[in-house]
Amino acid sequence: MAWHYAREIPDYARLDTRILERDVAVVSYEYLKALEEGDEVENLAIAVGQRRRSQGVSLPALLRAYRLWAKDALEALKASAPGCLMELAPRVLELLDRVSEASAQGYQLAFEGKLSRGPVVGIGVRLADAGVVALAPRHISLSPEAVLYEQSPFGVLLFLAAPLCDVEEELKGLARKCRAVLWIEEGTDAPKIRAGLEEALALGGRLQLPPGLYPTRFLWPLAIALDSPKGRERLLGLLAPFKAHPELLATLEVYLQSGLSLKQTARRLDLHPNTVLYRLHRAEELAGLCLSRVEDLCLVSMALYLYRAVGATL
Repeated sequence: MAWHYAREIPDYARLDTRILERDVAVVSYEYLKALEEGDEVENLAIAVGQRRRSQGVSLPALLRAYRLWAKDALEALKASAPGCLMELAPRVLELLDRVSEASAQGYQLAFEGKLSRGPVVGIGVRLADAGVVALAPRHISLSPEAVLYEQSPFGVLLFLAAPLCDVEEELKGLARKCRAVLWIEEGTDAPKIRAGLEEALALGGRLQLPPGLYPTRFLWPLAIALDSPKGRERLLGLLAPFKAHPELLATLEVYLQSGLSLKQTARRLDLHPNTVLYRLHRAEELAGLCLSRVEDLCLVSMALYLYRAVGATL
């Protein structure tokens, strides 16, 4: 369906292909599921209207896309379940009316809406994970008026008018459901939050992170290191002694990822804790580090961030 929109509607042809493949496909699936199971889809449709407005899709183009969706759905039903067509055709048209009206409402919200003063949570989603925003209304229990969408060159941004403590668990569930990396920043200054999220989306793709919720400050060390050629040289030089000992570098990295837990590191590497302890002591000797010093932990963390981000060789 997504490519049908792109062929028929110029506004959709201008969307990033990853948005077409993920966001539009997820929305189409959710509507088809609602057709079959009778689910409520108004909040999803309102969110679609907000997103399309932020992506530069006109309201007539959005409503035309809905008509194409209904036409495609009826043709698919005719081909796959002709015996059910008479029963389902009126439901397709009813659903078309519901989602068109709700999306038009969401489009107007995006045009007029501004987040109320108070705490705001910003969420940054890569274009490759654009399907996350389509499912957000299923997982975030806020009214449509409390959620705004923006299109960024680096991904999709969501702004929630709520404190992080109210939505954190829901966002974690959304990240798990979609197996996506979500960058978050909390505050009251929307432009500042937007800038932090865009930087995180630009830098975060350099790291191979597991799905989850990550504060933008997670990337500050990487940003600092990338801004200074001399800093990059020094940090990568800190890891140079491990060139002949990749197992020590891997152990050190897992140790840091495990919150400095010897037991968790041993479990993740399938090693005896004494072996892990030996490797850490050996790493300290080779690099002249002392892992009990906060300063050294910060330096080696920054060095590892940089090493993984730029794909450097030691």
